[in-house]
Amino acid sequence: MKKWWIVLTAVLAIAVAAVVGYMLHTAPRGVESLQATQPETAAPTEPVTERPTEPPTEAPTEPPMEAGETLVLNGTELVTAVSDGTEYVSADALQQAGLSLPEAEPLQNGGMDYYVLSAVSEENRCAEYVDDETGLHYLTPGAARFSIEQSVNVPVLMYHAVSDNMWGIDELFVSPSSMEEQLRYLVDNGYEPIWFSDLAELEQYEKPVILTFDDGYDDNYTELLPLLQKYNVKATVFMIADAMGMQHKMTEEQVREMADSGLVSVQSHGLTHANMDAMDEETLIRELGESQRILTRVTGRQPSVLCYPTGRYSNLTLEVAERYYNFGLKMVGGQYNTADDPFLVSRYYVSRYTGLDSFAAMVAPAGT
Repeated sequence: MKKWWIVLTAVLAIAVAAVVGYMLHTAPRGVESLQATQPETAAPTEPVTERPTEPPTEAPTEPPMEAGETLVLNGTELVTAVSDGTEYVSADALQQAGLSLPEAEPLQNGGMDYYVLSAVSEENRCAEYVDDETGLHYLTPGAARFSIEQSVNVPVLMYHAVSDNMWGIDELFVSPSSMEEQLRYLVDNGYEPIWFSDLAELEQYEKPVILTFDDGYDDNYTELLPLLQKYNVKATVFMIADAMGMQHKMTEEQVREMADSGLVSVQSHGLTHANMDAMDEETLIRELGESQRILTRVTGRQPSVLCYPTGRYSNLTLEVAERYYNFGLKMVGGQYNTADDPFLVSRYYVSRYTGLDSFAAMVAPAGT
């Protein structure tokens, strides 16, 4: 029994020694492990100096624009835009009205280009007409006064009706077939039919001629206009202002369509087609001023050329005509030269019986 106890004591002693030795052997590793898990002390840092915050860069603001006045520009009604007291017109509106853009830099607003109205007017040689009764403003390209420096022959041809339905004096009715033959001759031989407003840029044309049609007969719309469109030829129609819609005369709608075609310049043949040589000043003012007002309202464009009814005029007629128009036309007289008095423009008469050879002789001096 005593021997067993001695053995048990020895075994316990050995076990205790083993446990103590194990603990002593593993203790350093535990410290190292603990130390490894300790966070490293960060090195001291310098205080951060905050930079002042710069305000964000603002996009440039567009100049404010507001609606301006209503005006009619080459037959197109529009509303101008006003910025800082200056009137502008958008590039889109100018292109729609068929006007040239000024060379000056446009003002941009809302993604659109705007041009100063006064620069537009100057670039396109616009005349301003103010209707005293309605207050509406009209700007008409090419209607401003201008001087013609060259001395150039420009044949001006006088027609009336274009039809085979001769309800009046036969010689006044040029047949549609003859009219087409004459237009084809002009185009094939290099002649350039122009308007009176084109005389301001006469150097651009080598063989200029002007085709004029008196009285505003309805066949000018039904027969003449399709031929002008077929050959892309310009013409001038002199309308009796108070005769629109009367028998054998064009209606206001037809006159407006002719003007909008881009090939026809509608000008004045007086208010009533009465003889102007015996009229007093008051009557002349009514004949010339009212015809201009009525035609401006109908076409949206200010007439700047007058054709004296029956070709009759007086010195007073010429003096009053110059207040309203840039040119005045006689019935006959032959060759017109740009050095002539602009209110005594001569014309060649083309009748139903004018042959092609005679017609060719009339236009032959063009550009000389």
